[in-house]
Amino acid sequence: MITLLAKAEGTGRVVNWSRFKQGEWVDQSRISLTPTTVIPDVIVDVMEKCESIDPSCSVEPLFPNGFTTAQFDIAIKGNGFAVNCGRRLARGLFPLNPIAAEFGANYDVLVTVSATDQKVEEAIAEAVSGKYQCKRS
Repeated sequence: MITLLAKAEGTGRVVNWSRFKQGEWVDQSRISLTPTTVIPDVIVDVMEKCESIDPSCSVEPLFPNGFTTAQFDIAIKGNGFAVNCGRRLARGLFPLNPIAAEFGANYDVLVTVSATDQKVEEAIAEAVSGKYQCKRS
C-alpha cells in the first residue's frame, strides 16, 4: 500500500453536487443555479490513470462533501487495485474566505493505492508524485 499527500495545483473538473453525492460525475458550469463541487486536478489525474489501467473501473463517493464541510472521500476500484482519494481544504484562509472551497489549488489530496501487482501500485502513485508536490507515508 502506498499513501501520498499531494498538493493540488488547480481545478480538474466542476461537477453537479447533487449528482456527485449519488455517484454520478456530471460536469457543470460554475455559473449555475444548482450547487457544484470542485474536483481537484490530482483526483482527475488519478481517475484517468486508473481508467487507462482498467477502463471498466468504478468511482464512488464514500463520504461526499456537504454544506458544513468541504472535504470528501472517493473510492476508485478496478481489476486488482483500489485507490482512495480524500479532498482536504488546506489553503485559502477558510472560513475567513468563504469562496476558498471553489478553487482546486486550495486543496490537498490524500491518495492511498493498493494493488495485487506492485507495478500497478507504483504506476498509479507515479502518476501523482511525478506531477505534484507530494509527501509519501
